[in-house]
Amino acid sequence: MSRWLHQYVGFAATKRALNEALLEAAPDSNVLLACRTAITGAGTALIERAQRAGVIRADADFMDVVRMVGGIALVPTADPGQKERMLELALDGLRYRPRDRHAEP
Repeated sequence: MSRWLHQYVGFAATKRALNEALLEAAPDSNVLLACRTAITGAGTALIERAQRAGVIRADADFMDVVRMVGGIALVPTADPGQKERMLELALDGLRYRPRDRHAEP
């Protein structure tokens, strides 16, 4: 899952300009709908598989993750490594961790 999300960050950064151009040309485009459907289907399956494996939190869904990763992709930065570091921080937050029964809520 981590690899896919790292690749998605690069994709989302370039997709923004393409998406804006397509929306201007054809806001009801079947191409946009097909792309969104394919990405959502693949991402949802990936998240659900990771949840079944106990790798990520059960309370996250694909739209949570895609919005978070999309936001990271759009952060303006002169440091190319910063987006990768930010994604790693976000992925740490998605990872499943059993609650410590003795910890404060």
